[in-house]
Amino acid sequence: MTSSNKPVPDAPSETPAKGRRRARVLDASEALFTEHGYNQVKMEDIARQSGVSLGTIYSYFGSKSGIMTALLAPVTARMEERGQTILANPPARLEDAIAALYEAHRFEDDWKSLHFLEAFSIPDTFSDAQIAGVHRHYQTFIEAQFRALLNGFADQGRLRPGLDTEDMAFLLYQLMLRHFQAYVTGEDGISTYEAMRVVLHRRARVMVAGWERD
Repeated sequence: MTSSNKPVPDAPSETPAKGRRRARVLDASEALFTEHGYNQVKMEDIARQSGVSLGTIYSYFGSKSGIMTALLAPVTARMEERGQTILANPPARLEDAIAALYEAHRFEDDWKSLHFLEAFSIPDTFSDAQIAGVHRHYQTFIEAQFRALLNGFADQGRLRPGLDTEDMAFLLYQLMLRHFQAYVTGEDGISTYEAMRVVLHRRARVMVAGWERD
């Protein structure tokens, strides 16, 4: 994560009690965000549910977005790690390799917590510097992994000449982001992860058709 994505750091002398309080705040926040949605939850709600004082929560995380950033950081880190695993041994066909990377970048069980994901998908939250930082990191590493995959195919002479892997990686990310937002908001009749997955992979296959040499 970039520095803008990180929660307010703990002091080096963090005690076990402080660690437990932080964990209670994160657990309570995740439960509240999942049940009610990020925008609907107030810091006072988190303090009440966690049993940690409001002042202490602010001293640990700085803001509600600092809490959300702390919750998202390990999730995106696991995505990045899964993507690197795919890149180390990608499927032989380009469209299958792209599909595998899309699956590596999913939010695991968090796909089911649509209210929790509001902060990561609704443009109104992008003005928040910390959440915007998470978005930037998310886009950066996903595009970088798609670019690495495409460059690998290009180095093997398996992409058609004249294709720009930078532009291709950008398009693959935008396609993923559009379907993710449709899933979270329920647009385009996409109400389940599986429905979103089917449409995303179908449209990706259409988009990449002709990229790979026969």
